Amino acid sequence: MTATDQPHLSPRHQAMDDAVRAAPGEHHPKLVVSAQHRGGGVLDRTAAVVSDVVGSMWTFVFVTLGVVVWLFAGNIVGFDKTPWPLLLTILNLPQLSIMISLQVSANLAQKTSDARALADHQTLIALHELSTQQLRILHNQDKVLDLLKRNVPPAS
Repeated sequence: MTATDQPHLSPRHQAMDDAVRAAPGEHHPKLVVSAQHRGGGVLDRTAAVVSDVVGSMWTFVFVTLGVVVWLFAGNIVGFDKTPWPLLLTILNLPQLSIMISLQVSANLAQKTSDARALADHQTLIALHELSTQQLRILHNQDKVLDLLKRNVPPAS
């Protein structure tokens, strides 16, 4: 595979691929995790916390139990005789910020996934190059063995 086979790679990533091809034995596989791609700013940390809280199963359980309690207790206790309008209003208030938080989370996951794919790609290139070198060495060894068989008389 040549550099022209992959026009979608940035020049920096193409240079990294070329370096791996030039010295595949020097390549060290990388572990890529989301924590490496999170920003260190206040907004980034806040987005991570909100994403962790909103995306947890405990939040789902809490909201589901709250809705069930609201529907039954509203009629029994009497604070909400028609629970749907007020309940839907209360549940819809945080939805916009939650949707934005989920999109931020999805963007972070995509960024991490792309970095992981590039790291895996470079490892595969290194493995391919090493395999190609091994096959070339084995092929040359076969040539040497054939020469030896033709030029060395059999032992009696």
